[in-house]
Amino acid sequence: MPLHTGLETSIQRRRLLLTAAGAAVARPLTAARAADTVELVTVTPTLIDAAKREGTVVVRYSSPVDEMTQMATAFEARFGIKVQVDRKVGVVGTQQFATEERVGRHVMDVNYSADPAGMSDLAEEGFYLRFTLPDALPLLDKGAYIPELGYCPKWTEIVISYNPDHIPLAQAREQFKTWHGLLDPKLKGKIGMNEPAGGGVPLATYLMFYRLPQYGRDFVAKLGEQKPRLYPGSAQGREDLAAGAISVYVPNWESIAMITFLKGDRTQWTYPEIAPTFANTYLCISSHAPHPAAARLFTAWFFTPEGARTMELAQAKPTLQGIPDERTAVAKLKQTDWWRPFPEQIRWIPDTNDWVKNSEDLIPDMREALGWQR
Repeated sequence: MPLHTGLETSIQRRRLLLTAAGAAVARPLTAARAADTVELVTVTPTLIDAAKREGTVVVRYSSPVDEMTQMATAFEARFGIKVQVDRKVGVVGTQQFATEERVGRHVMDVNYSADPAGMSDLAEEGFYLRFTLPDALPLLDKGAYIPELGYCPKWTEIVISYNPDHIPLAQAREQFKTWHGLLDPKLKGKIGMNEPAGGGVPLATYLMFYRLPQYGRDFVAKLGEQKPRLYPGSAQGREDLAAGAISVYVPNWESIAMITFLKGDRTQWTYPEIAPTFANTYLCISSHAPHPAAARLFTAWFFTPEGARTMELAQAKPTLQGIPDERTAVAKLKQTDWWRPFPEQIRWIPDTNDWVKNSEDLIPDMREALGWQR
């Protein structure tokens, strides 16, 4: 998953946003701007016509470049509306949006954000539209959206990636039936890990460890005793795994693993008995969007069957239920002797309010347990 760098921790991020907002503490997402009207956003001929007249939509995003390229290309082809993209990952995007809005400079229409805490903070200031998707909502799991604020069009499914030149298939499947397989003394110094503040993927995974009694903080500390290579972002970890510098990389996620597989990467992945499956990037709309109709259309369209299938072009599994899995990577993976579909029964969906309220306290402790040093 794309990851922010150059920022010390999410604690500093939260303090910066809250100080600027003049707030003492962040309120739960469900309490955000309760008195405001909630807009119903749905794809209609009237909305399409208005969006076409505007002709442009400006999308700031945290997702992988390949994913947004597919989304923008498909939207432009469908509606003839130009998509201007600006990649500002996670916290960086939140801070830029806050700075712009506080001086009355309205640039962004849609934020495809991997920073739910920052989204919540800025919603408190009225910078994000309160809206719902009435057509899609019955077909979305509750873990796929933040009510009245942000909606995620694709699942992020966590996997354990390994180098088959180091660990044979049969061994990997047996050893990594649970996450405890990472504690094998033979893997000491051979595990790559994304540090906790490196984005939604690592934070969701370590949060799962902290919340499940069969793991807990002690397990994370034992992982630290394995002397893993800790990365501020995921790309370097995947590159080191492919090069054989490490034997295992965690936490990886399946859609990016599929993308690298299609590009010729020989690394493989497997599934433990439980793994995070979560909404990592949310589409949310600026309250002062320069192109308000196009912003609403861009957001709502990806929750129609037609738009949801676009997510499969980026090898992502749509959150909208009832969409057949027609990802190109799946067809090719079925030709291998090692791939299996992600098991639905292993899903663990993190609680977004837990994430927002507790991450600033948990991240330093997670880092300490793992031995992260900048």
